[in-house]
Amino acid sequence: MTTRLILVSHAVTQWNIEGRIQGHTDVPLNRQGKKMAALLAERLSGEIIHAIYTSDLRRAVQTAEPVSKQKSLKMIQDVRLREGRSINQERSDTYPTLSFPVEVETKADLYCRAAEALTEIAMNHENQTILVVSHGGLLDIFITALLESSANKLLQYQGKRMALNQIKYDSGHWYCIKLNEDAF
Repeated sequence: MTTRLILVSHAVTQWNIEGRIQGHTDVPLNRQGKKMAALLAERLSGEIIHAIYTSDLRRAVQTAEPVSKQKSLKMIQDVRLREGRSINQERSDTYPTLSFPVEVETKADLYCRAAEALTEIAMNHENQTILVVSHGGLLDIFITALLESSANKLLQYQGKRMALNQIKYDSGHWYCIKLNEDAF
């Protein structure tokens, strides 16, 4: 069983530009982010994609929307694809903290959550290509752990926003195909 996942960190928000930690705060894309999302659809126009998964936060959903429309695929939102929860996460009346089992997650917590979600997605889509739009912290933790356990120590995840990161799930094992493919 082989499944290819294309992992993408959501497009830019105003909070990204301001250097504010968003965590589970539901911040939308800004104008630049919406343009980046449209460019993602252009970049993936030649790809056969069988399903699209996103975090349930607006910035991830809005990033995937143009691809969803282009491919006529419904997005599947999964709370497990959210960013990690940090003690530094901002809270406000406009963007309240949404419910989640723990207030603060360790890197190990975040890795386990990501691995569980991505493995389940891969196992449910045998021999397919899946787009997953998530968040930089979650992708960094997962991909970095994957690289540390692989024989190829030359690859390094760079955490570029909107870069295409392709991984493969085959018979219970993860493999990196391509990382850090950006055109922005």
